[in-house]
Amino acid sequence: MISQTAAYVIIYVVLAACSCVAVSAGYFVFQVLRKDASGNDDDKSGADFWYSARGTQGPVSLGLSFFSSAMGGWVLFSAPEVGALSGWWGTIGYALASSLPFVLFMWLGPIIRRRFTGGFCLTDWVRQRFGRPLQLYVSLVTVFYMWVYMVAELTSIGNLVRDMSGLSPLNALLPVSLITMLYTGLSGLPGSIWTDRLQGVIMVIFIIVTIIACFGGLHIAEGKWGEVATWSDKGFESLVTLILAVLGAGLFNMGTWQRVYAAESVGALRKGCAFGAVLIFLTMFLFGLAGMLAEAQDRSRPESTLVIKALAFFDLLMSQNSGIQGLVFALAVCMVASSMDSLQTGLISVLSKDILGTTLTQVQSLIVGQMFLVAVNVPAIIMASESTKDPALGWNIINLFLVADLIALSIAMPIFMGLVPMMTQNGAFAGCFAGLLMIMGFGWVEFGTFVAGLEMFTLMAFGNVKPLEYGLGASRTCIIFVLLPIVTGLVTYVISWMERVAEKFSVSDGTTEKAAPVAGQPEVTM
Repeated sequence: MISQTAAYVIIYVVLAACSCVAVSAGYFVFQVLRKDASGNDDDKSGADFWYSARGTQGPVSLGLSFFSSAMGGWVLFSAPEVGALSGWWGTIGYALASSLPFVLFMWLGPIIRRRFTGGFCLTDWVRQRFGRPLQLYVSLVTVFYMWVYMVAELTSIGNLVRDMSGLSPLNALLPVSLITMLYTGLSGLPGSIWTDRLQGVIMVIFIIVTIIACFGGLHIAEGKWGEVATWSDKGFESLVTLILAVLGAGLFNMGTWQRVYAAESVGALRKGCAFGAVLIFLTMFLFGLAGMLAEAQDRSRPESTLVIKALAFFDLLMSQNSGIQGLVFALAVCMVASSMDSLQTGLISVLSKDILGTTLTQVQSLIVGQMFLVAVNVPAIIMASESTKDPALGWNIINLFLVADLIALSIAMPIFMGLVPMMTQNGAFAGCFAGLLMIMGFGWVEFGTFVAGLEMFTLMAFGNVKPLEYGLGASRTCIIFVLLPIVTGLVTYVISWMERVAEKFSVSDGTTEKAAPVAGQPEVTM
């Protein structure tokens, strides 16, 4: 679709532009570090700025950052796929699902900021509320979720450069991963946010141009649009699944939580969330609509050529000139780069509080964060490279996301019920464990083997058991995502209530001392 030379030029021009912006942010980071070096290095405010950009971002900057960091290259594949397969319910559901977490952050963000003022991300509050063991478990889940996100992003750009130009996937995924890692390592979160501004503006312009171009000149036979633009039961199941899956996972994207602390005020945070949510909804809706149009056009042909629904948007792109195709490729590189640098800084944030709490100097603290960046990027590159060799896995991005979403949703209710003082550490642990048992038990009961129970964590999309329906298209997926927050929330409440009742009777009998309240939480009166 585009020449190999054009692909190389687009990749490196986009990455060079992002690097220049990040280097500019790095200059300000350096100035803060140098200022601190002449004073008290124990303060570590320079390193804190590198890790958090604390209290520096206004609403427009935050909105563009939320938008560009959330809208990765996966949007070009997953949103059209859902639109082609699920009609209006899927299109609207995915758009709502992707924007709703930011609506929720308008309420949750200020609460967590107020309860843990010096934090870097959600896991810092989890440690304060529930203790170190549960913080470690939540950190593992969030790192897994964000790492899968990274693999999906690199896989998407690898597949794209191969299919659009004929280049090896490594020619795209390697420079995107390494260059974003380098400029993120230099400038930290400030660099990521600064590049988000540039990427956000570019993405809005490119999306408008490409959507207008691709929506023109369609050839859809009479009646075929009506076959696609349906409100089916399967489509409604997809809507419910996507809203719960993306909402649960979005709450554990530490890149977003970093930006909660980077906001200059609560008002700026709420306005930024609203701005980002609107941009995200419109983008997801337009690409979902593109998938529906591509499916309707494909049904109008004498013989179907749209076999892989994840390529629905590119089916529309085939009829466009090389200029529009090059623009789409540049958009994809921009989207992947924006997500990658945000995910990299988000992964670092999980360790930020502990790193800055050590006796390391500011420079040593930064080096530890940079080493962690390398540690997570290398296996992501390897996994993405292998994924591009398997078409079934490489284009199965939506189901890859659902696996990570499922694990994240299993801890959502137990953790955020911690906003209520009555909930206990043991109750939250029991709720998280109940979620894992429920997923595994569902597979074991349905398919009759322990192995199938384990494979249910992949929603039967990957593994040896091959049912007719799997992943997003299976009714069981919707059932699991609906039951998961109910079961985990109920177990968390029951165990916490039992502990509080036992605590009350123990105190009234005078047999044991009352358990100390969790740090930062009021005592509970039954």
